[in-house]
Amino acid sequence: MVALLAAPLLSSSLLASIRFAGDLPAPLVAVLALVAVVAVVVLYARETRSIRPPYQYLLPALRGTAVALVVLILAGPVWHRRQVIGTLGRVVFAVDTSRSMSLSDSQSDSTADNRLQRASAALLGNATEPGWLEQIHKTHAIDVIAFSDSDPVAIWSSDDQSELPTALDWSADGPATNLSRPLQSILSTINLDSAVDDVSLSSSGDDIDSVRRAAIVLMTDGRDTDSANRLERPAPSVAGQLASGGTTVNTLGFGSVDEPPDIGIVEVIRPETVAAEGKLAGQVVVKHFGRQGEPVLVRIESDGDTVWQKQVRITDTPRQSVPFEINVGELVDRLRTRSPRGINRTNEVLRLVAKVESSGPDYSADNNLSHFRVAASTRNRRLLIVDGSSRWETRYLKNLFVRDPAWQTDVVLFGPGTSTPKLPRGDSPGQFPETAEAMAQYDAILLGEVDSPQFTTADRGLVSRFVASGGGLVIIDGRFGKLRSLAATEFGELMPVRYRGSGPPPLPDRLQATPEGLEQPALGLIDQSDQLDAFWRSLPSPTWTANVELSEGAEAWGEAVLDNGTRTPWLATRMYGAGRVFYFASDQTWRWRYKVADRFHARFWNQLVVAAMEPPFSASDQYVSIGTDKVEYRDGEPVAVRARLRDVRGNPVVDATVDALVIRDGNVVATIPLSVDNPSRGTYAGDVPPLPGGEYSIRIRASGFDESALLASTPIWVIEGDHAEMQRMSLDEDSLRQIASAGEGTYIHESDAGRMLELLKPLSSGTVIETDTVLWQSYLWFGLIIALLTIEWWCRKRAGLV
Repeated sequence: MVALLAAPLLSSSLLASIRFAGDLPAPLVAVLALVAVVAVVVLYARETRSIRPPYQYLLPALRGTAVALVVLILAGPVWHRRQVIGTLGRVVFAVDTSRSMSLSDSQSDSTADNRLQRASAALLGNATEPGWLEQIHKTHAIDVIAFSDSDPVAIWSSDDQSELPTALDWSADGPATNLSRPLQSILSTINLDSAVDDVSLSSSGDDIDSVRRAAIVLMTDGRDTDSANRLERPAPSVAGQLASGGTTVNTLGFGSVDEPPDIGIVEVIRPETVAAEGKLAGQVVVKHFGRQGEPVLVRIESDGDTVWQKQVRITDTPRQSVPFEINVGELVDRLRTRSPRGINRTNEVLRLVAKVESSGPDYSADNNLSHFRVAASTRNRRLLIVDGSSRWETRYLKNLFVRDPAWQTDVVLFGPGTSTPKLPRGDSPGQFPETAEAMAQYDAILLGEVDSPQFTTADRGLVSRFVASGGGLVIIDGRFGKLRSLAATEFGELMPVRYRGSGPPPLPDRLQATPEGLEQPALGLIDQSDQLDAFWRSLPSPTWTANVELSEGAEAWGEAVLDNGTRTPWLATRMYGAGRVFYFASDQTWRWRYKVADRFHARFWNQLVVAAMEPPFSASDQYVSIGTDKVEYRDGEPVAVRARLRDVRGNPVVDATVDALVIRDGNVVATIPLSVDNPSRGTYAGDVPPLPGGEYSIRIRASGFDESALLASTPIWVIEGDHAEMQRMSLDEDSLRQIASAGEGTYIHESDAGRMLELLKPLSSGTVIETDTVLWQSYLWFGLIIALLTIEWWCRKRAGLV
């Protein structure tokens, strides 16, 4: 993309090219010349049929070439020569094209140039003052690149021998800003070791200077908002490495250092799914600057109708969370009436938009609304709770799920302290299923301490096959140690932990979420993600924990920290076949209810059991069921597609060639082959690569089925980015000063931009001499035409045509 900064242009470099300066475009003139040549050949054919070779071909060629040269005069051919004398310094102008560069930094009603337009004006100039490109293009090698959150894009380069641009092809529409991306892109073109070797072999001081005469000018507002690339090196670190190789990094800041009065929506915190008969609860996070004490209206709309609103008064904090709660039953009923006949939907997608409105000054209206979607489940999820004793944990979980209308829960309690001493089996409520078909009706199983003699090999096999087929299993350990003996059987293959030792159980000091666990939505018990780690440390710890270690392929989402600082797995998980298994090393999450009731306990268990379950299909018809893991995806996320095929009798179909069709605006934009996932269920799975932002629908095409028979489809949305780019709209001078300092360069505000050009001029000790020869007005052009016609006349005479 960017030419090597370590190899500036040296003396005795001469390049030449042909340009066209006529009134007609060169491609059009070329077509006219070709037509003229064809006409000459056709007309000449009447005279040359009877003459001998080579005159039969030579005469039309000579006349056609002369005519073509005459027609090409219309294009105005010019011979352009570019000679470099001395050493040219190289300058790379890296210009931020993210959305924040669309701000004008003016609150007046009159039209004002935005930040990107002002950056363009500095490079290109105006009617009264030449731009930087014009002022230094004869003494410097120049590259202009645009960047936002992805790899930079080359806009113009003096190495291409092209004329100075009159306009630059870019727009301020990038979803986020990553300040390290342009620096890393330039760094990747430089072989620093090679540059050092070249310098060591050179005895000339000018050669050493030639390696070091390079600079980057980062033109931006300094806000690094690309949170998706946290693993990348920070911009100051990359700038330091560039400086060590002799490339200075300068920064030019655009915008005002004072945050303008503004109000907007940062994000909408809500669950991805909600029960159709339940309530959608969440928070609208509002950001505000310079608006303290003013009232604002926050509301949520569905299809243009307001379904919730609340007026709040702005506090003195930069962000404010406004909780909301919406009854989704009416919205779901409205959507059901729109579903085509013959299609059964287990998820109805609620399309909602959050808005914030105020009467005060508002710098930017682009961040005043946020579209979001929630899947409303119209199918009750089925849960089986099995425990060999009636302990406190099981009692609270039974009350939690039995009372929740979103769950259909069967409870099997047996053993000491219950009315059923032995495990009851059968197909009735309160009985453990005896067949795989009956077990498959459930989405997840909560398994407590069960006696190994009562939990037979057949029972263990049913649970293992259930999980391998995609079911969820949550194992809750207890003080009686019954799971230890159960783990000694083949059932231990399911468990994500192995037991250690046989002494008394460890006494934990506190619970702590692991870094992997903090990334999981199931452990998100508060809405402030930056405080989640501290929250988990503050939860009431259990009074005991099983002495276990992770099995191969398992990971811990939560750990128990002992008094001596030792950590032991408390919440472990692993995949088993197509299903997921969770293991709890203690049975005392009911202690989290102290003084807060179900606030955290209910949320945690609902989220965890959903995480264990196989995602349900979104829509079904007579032959196919289809679903995705989510309805809303971030830019860059793959889409997991699942499908199930059935024949006319309802039996699974496992030998078909199945494709997922990704459709946008009625057109198929991608075809993704699906592979067999579970032959016993006739399920197929595959991943759709990341898609551009927008609304899509996904359908299934399968061999042996007419496309008109497979009607079910599921919608998905790809979100290009959140409002992080527009949360702060002031210039971050501190960030740009750090980058410039690390890059051994200089930070300059746009109000003093003229200084930047003075810093760049000393980079070069050479110059570019460009000359143009107007070919169509030269004696050489006309002499060539006359020569061709003269040779043609002589050949005609030799051929006997004169």
